[in-house]
Parts: sequence; structure tokens; C-alpha cells
Amino acid sequence: MSEKILPLDEFLQLTSDEQVEKLKRWKMDYTLKDIREAWNFKHSAQYYMLLKKLRIYERVVNKSDKFYPSADALNQASAGRDQGWIRPYGQEQLPSDRFSYQLNTTLSGPELADRLERLAQFLNGETKNLTIRLSIEPAPQTEEESE
Repeated sequence: MSEKILPLDEFLQLTSDEQVEKLKRWKMDYTLKDIREAWNFKHSAQYYMLLKKLRIYERVVNKSDKFYPSADALNQASAGRDQGWIRPYGQEQLPSDRFSYQLNTTLSGPELADRLERLAQFLNGETKNLTIRLSIEPAPQTEEESE
């Protein structure tokens, strides 16, 4: 019988070793979606960012599960569009408690709102001061749109 997924507040009370042990067991019996739903996470990114904040990401996430997009994959996926990206974790000389996020793309309002919502979920509870540069402006209209 599967071990029940603990509520998030109970999970956070466990030691790091206990957290890793529980997550490894749950990953055998449940999907990531099941864990997200149990913890009321809207996006998988919230789960992964929690693991990074708890400093257990490397111990829980299988190497084959990690996503580090290559330039070729991004170019193929973008099909001529500008593409936003997140720097792959660990490929910079940043301290373990720092992150950097850059977004340089053209998106519709709902697409941008979704990206900003994911970022807001990650930042919720962050106590350090952050520096941000944000510029949102309408994209130039194409000839088709202006007709």
C-alpha cells in the first residue's frame, strides 16, 4: 500500500534526510502531478523551486529528469520566434542560494501573465531584497495586424 503524501506544512517540519526519503518513496508510487495537487501547487516549477530552497533538489531529482535546454533545442522550439529562457542551474558560479531569471521574448498577454504568475509563486516567501528590471510594451504591429 502506498504511503500517503503528507500535507506541505507537515513535510516542511521534517529533517532534510526525512524529506528526501519521503519524496523518493512518493516518486515510486505517485506522479509529480499527484504531489503538486496534494500541496496545492499550480505549476511543477513550484515543486522544483521548493526542492532548491530546501537544498534537496540534487538528492531528489534524477539526473535524467533534469532539463537543461541546448541552444539547438531552443532554436528548433522557437521556430523563428524570440525565446525566453532560464539559465540552467549550476552552470554559473553563483552561490547555492542565488538565482537568475531572464525573459527576452514577445508573448501575448495571457502567456506573459502565466510566466509572471510562475515567477510570483517562486518568489512568494522570499525574504531577501531582489533587483529587477522590467519593461513591458506593445510589440510593433505587422502589416497583417494593421490592415
